[in-house]
Amino acid sequence: SHGRYYDLNYTLGNDKQWRNAHLERITRMYERDKNHPAVVTWSLGNEAGNGVNFYEAYECLKKADSRPVQYERAESDYNTDMIVPQYPSPDGLVQYAAGKPNRLLIMSEYAHIMGNSLGNFKEYWDAIENHPNLQGGFIWEWIDQAIDTVKNGKRILAYGGDFPLEGPVPNNFSDNNFCVKGVVTAHRELTPMAIEIKKVYQHIKSHLIGENQLTVTNGYFFRSLDNIQLNWELLEDGKIVERGVVQNINVAPGQSVSLNLPIKTRQKEGKEYFVTIRYQLKEAEPFLEKGYEIAYDQFSITAKPLQNQRTVGKGKLQLTQAANQYKLQGQNFAISFDTIKGIMTAYTINGQQLIEQGPQPSFWRAPTDNDIGARFNKSLRMWRNAYEQGKILDAKAVQNDDGSYDVVFKKSLVDGDAIVEQKYTVCGDGSIKVSCDFSVLNGKYPLLMRIGNDLQLNKQLDQIQWYGRGPWENYWDRKSASMVGVYKQQLDEQYFPYARPQESGNKSDVRWVSLTNKKGKGIKIVYADSLLNFSALPYSLDDLDPEADKKQYHSGELVKRDAIYMHVDLQQLGLQGMDSWGAWPLKEYRIPFKNHQYSYWIIPVK
Repeated sequence: SHGRYYDLNYTLGNDKQWRNAHLERITRMYERDKNHPAVVTWSLGNEAGNGVNFYEAYECLKKADSRPVQYERAESDYNTDMIVPQYPSPDGLVQYAAGKPNRLLIMSEYAHIMGNSLGNFKEYWDAIENHPNLQGGFIWEWIDQAIDTVKNGKRILAYGGDFPLEGPVPNNFSDNNFCVKGVVTAHRELTPMAIEIKKVYQHIKSHLIGENQLTVTNGYFFRSLDNIQLNWELLEDGKIVERGVVQNINVAPGQSVSLNLPIKTRQKEGKEYFVTIRYQLKEAEPFLEKGYEIAYDQFSITAKPLQNQRTVGKGKLQLTQAANQYKLQGQNFAISFDTIKGIMTAYTINGQQLIEQGPQPSFWRAPTDNDIGARFNKSLRMWRNAYEQGKILDAKAVQNDDGSYDVVFKKSLVDGDAIVEQKYTVCGDGSIKVSCDFSVLNGKYPLLMRIGNDLQLNKQLDQIQWYGRGPWENYWDRKSASMVGVYKQQLDEQYFPYARPQESGNKSDVRWVSLTNKKGKGIKIVYADSLLNFSALPYSLDDLDPEADKKQYHSGELVKRDAIYMHVDLQQLGLQGMDSWGAWPLKEYRIPFKNHQYSYWIIPVK
């Protein structure tokens, strides 16, 4: 029926020649399944238009049985007992509920999980849980539909377009990776989206008042929490300093209980504190072992806002100016800049080059499948190499009263529509404060994909530790499952192998991140004014960017480079989780085309 679509003049659902076919199909379904107690509603079909044939099919089922009948293409017509839309926005759900409708709503499809996606999933469930007539929905879909195969000696997950076609059709006649959109991978492995779903779906909710008064709400309809143990942890600057256990929280279904956490630690000036709550099984249950964690929450209890105050490191600096170059040298370190390109070209400590290029301003990410669906890969592509292609307006190196040097580059971007000024304050101890100031002059761009810096690092700095959200990748609009803490991983753990290469590996709300070699030497990046996002991958942006048109390539074909490609961002565009054919991230997760400023420190780890 997709070939005829939904117009009443063309759809088979309104063509009386197809009446018997519709009624026979519905009757056979009813006779086959009428005695199955698991069948609680009847469906008239999927995306097959509406019309007289579906009106009769509805009436046929209603005469035969008392169970509800639903049909998505009926929309709000009479031949559906509930409203079952596909891919509404969270705000659309709230608007429906606010109208005090007489039919409940269940999304027959929503949260289209294609590639790195599932943004705004929490917003869906905030709406659902706050409005009784919103009854949830069915995620599209469960598993990536891809085929494990070998291409040119490399194991890949093949998708549409990977298989030669016969007959009078072009070889690229396919939907590409449009069937690769699952909660789990084709190998039945969890994706970062699956972890977010589990967190948002959890039936135990926590609310903290002050530092230690906790309310626990049992969201289950039929089971108490008598087999649940509550474990709590107090984190100071991301590390556990106190913990405890509440053995009995026997809360009845739908009820809440309040309790006090016996926290003894007194907060220290300049420290940041979080309380993490974990709910675990006291005894094993079917399919779940004893101690399995079924829910968790985290709360900030820092008494005062966290401020990062860092003084300028002392030490003598020597500036050398040559053709198209500034070079600053101190004790055991040297930093070089290209005054034509407006970039830092080397950062060397004790004779070892740690940073091979950058940081330099960046406004682009490797497009996700949802980005491509929204055509950002085309409409925003002028920002792909905006800094490299920009016009240098000013380059200078100025010594400050404290002995540090400011190296400043100013560039005009995208035909003069914006200016970016990047300032490197180089201190005598080898630390650098990087300040980026993005100013809008002209032009009307709907949004930006990132405000940040790119760096290329020595490949030996493959030991990564950070204080922020983790341990799995997380983004502005998909971070409910990622708790704040100190995490340690290796470079090879940073990229999630989506079937089609794309943006991956971001960590948000980062206070600091260090990349060191196996001897513990390297660099540490610390926020100065706003919390950061970062990612570090063995793949370059060119490796992950499909260019203006989606090309046929796979994560299994990626080749690790002899460098580390890092992003240090003020912010990155939300992933969006509504659909993959046009929806934009929710407004609160867009980066507007306006002035932005942020700064951070690069500190040598010796």
